[in-house]
Amino acid sequence: MKDSREYLNELAADIATEWDLYRNNQFSSLQASSDDGEAVCYLCLDGGVEESCEPLRRDCACRGTDAGFVHLECLTKYAAAKSVQWDGHEMNEFSNPWHTCPNCHQEYQNYFAVDIATEFVSFVRRQYPDNTPKQVESLYVKLCALMDVFDRVPPVQKREAGVTANVILSFIDRMKNDAPLTRRYSKFEANAHGFHGRIALDEGSEESARRAVVHFERKIELSKAIGDDEGVATAKRNIAQAKSKYEGGRNSTEELLKASQELYELRVAKHGEGNLLTIDSGVIYAVNLQKANRGNEARDFLAKVLETSKQVLGSDHSTTKAVASALSTCRFLFG
Repeated sequence: MKDSREYLNELAADIATEWDLYRNNQFSSLQASSDDGEAVCYLCLDGGVEESCEPLRRDCACRGTDAGFVHLECLTKYAAAKSVQWDGHEMNEFSNPWHTCPNCHQEYQNYFAVDIATEFVSFVRRQYPDNTPKQVESLYVKLCALMDVFDRVPPVQKREAGVTANVILSFIDRMKNDAPLTRRYSKFEANAHGFHGRIALDEGSEESARRAVVHFERKIELSKAIGDDEGVATAKRNIAQAKSKYEGGRNSTEELLKASQELYELRVAKHGEGNLLTIDSGVIYAVNLQKANRGNEARDFLAKVLETSKQVLGSDHSTTKAVASALSTCRFLFG
């Protein structure tokens, strides 16, 4: 039986080639213009491009013409230095530099998030090759980044997401042999099953939708064990979505709408209306309002969510643009 690392290594060459080609055509990170004299990397204070021809990049919630831009190479060095300085107590401090902007304190988005997460995986493999928890940390950041762009990546990245979820679960099983899992890694385990469900659901068949439900039910079981109400609510919404694929009918639509509303309201209570997860859940809730022929409610709700997103994340943030697009579609359909 192959070691977990071998599955990832088998993908490496294909992923590097296809990802570079796709990213060059689909770049979504904001980039500083070559003739913009204001923007510089906030770490090295240099503008232009690196030797690798990487542009200044920004895909967080930093705003303005000169704030938050960074070279990927500089950010990698910064994040590595912060992780090496980690004191061994709060694991968030080890991982945060690789997924959260130190300036606006919002998570990186889109392909920039995937790129810096990829650097995190490479850093841990070099620096801590025998440290299973740190391997899980880096792979989980990479998996989350891949799943955030799952609908927009080529098949090899979707395959990578599934393999990464399997490797995470394999490593977590290994950790269980040494000591009881902490709540953090139990949550990673639950979410890995949830991601497996989303991957199965993406296949589009009735059989794959039924497989997805099995993964989502496993996520509910694991989430309940650690008292993660948000994990339970997310899985219930996803189960309703999966069942709508093969059951259909008004009841499925209403169940999906109810589950979407419950998740949104839970996140409002837990994180506030301006949280990124809350905003994303709001868009999904609005889409399901439309499916239930409640277009006017969806339009008014999306207008409110859009204003919140603009205030918290800024007009150029990818999430704000997604809300604006959903609102535009809703207005087109329902006036």
